[in-house]
Amino acid sequence: MKIRAKLIIFLSTLLAMIALLHIGSQIRNEEAIVFMEGRALGVAYSLQYKGDAALEKPLDSIIYSIDKIFNIQRPDSELSRFNRNGIVENISDHLKRVLKISDHYHQISEGMVNHCMLPLIEAWGRDFSQKSLISDTLVDSLLQLTSQSNILLEKGDLIALQKGSRIDLNYIDKGYLINELSEFLRTKGVKDFQMEFGLDGCVFGSMKSSQISNFLINIPQKIGNEIKINQTYQIKNRAYSTSGNFEKFYLDELGNKHSHLIDPKSGYPIKNGILSTHILAHSAIEADAIATLTMIQNLESSKNLITTMPGLEGLIIYHEAGELKSWISSGFE
Repeated sequence: MKIRAKLIIFLSTLLAMIALLHIGSQIRNEEAIVFMEGRALGVAYSLQYKGDAALEKPLDSIIYSIDKIFNIQRPDSELSRFNRNGIVENISDHLKRVLKISDHYHQISEGMVNHCMLPLIEAWGRDFSQKSLISDTLVDSLLQLTSQSNILLEKGDLIALQKGSRIDLNYIDKGYLINELSEFLRTKGVKDFQMEFGLDGCVFGSMKSSQISNFLINIPQKIGNEIKINQTYQIKNRAYSTSGNFEKFYLDELGNKHSHLIDPKSGYPIKNGILSTHILAHSAIEADAIATLTMIQNLESSKNLITTMPGLEGLIIYHEAGELKSWISSGFE
């Protein structure tokens, strides 16, 4: 009986230890969230994932390398060197890929998306601060520099055929970086992660989107109440992008509000009344590009694009007849 009692005690203790180890393992797994933050591509970023903390170093390396290619605020970046010298030899594979992707959106948008707009953007000023200096003659001369046909990629070298033509890929560079980081994490077996670079980001796996701060930023309360969506909107297994806001806009001669973007064909601010677009997609670079494209097109074309392209959902806020209005796709909720 004593032996049996001791055996029962031993087995009970063993089971209790196994249970405690299992619970401890679960707690460790639940708490194994690595957090990173910093600045890249001209914006603040945050990144969280459940996995090995040793992945932080290669993730940081990816962020640094992409920033050193596309960030035109860095004088040593690949694009800054091109914009300064009109040529860069043996450009990186990343730059080749993003130029090809941008060419694709340039084609499907019939030229409304254009990565050579920098001369016009700088002439107007980032917030249209220099509009008093703008003239038809100046705009016409700058439009000659903004054609993508002025840029040649030949045998790995990027060449400006027209002096003064420059490149800015900031409408898709953050989406591209998010895709690269997401793919790296997946190859390492990480399924639960979320990240946000400025107004672009993604949430995958079991991560909660409570840290997402910029997807529905500054949505007016009137609009939020009408569509029953607020800034705590939950995102899961999607990438997202926001373009535009309610602080940067252009007032035309009638006092109507328009977006902060320049029409690549006219060289003047776009007058479509759209103030912000909020896009959900399966790919971050697609969300990034479509958010910009739907800001540039007219309202009906933007609605049609969102409803016909697979995997897209969107919210558009626009100004019409002196009022803020909204349109939302059926699967956005």
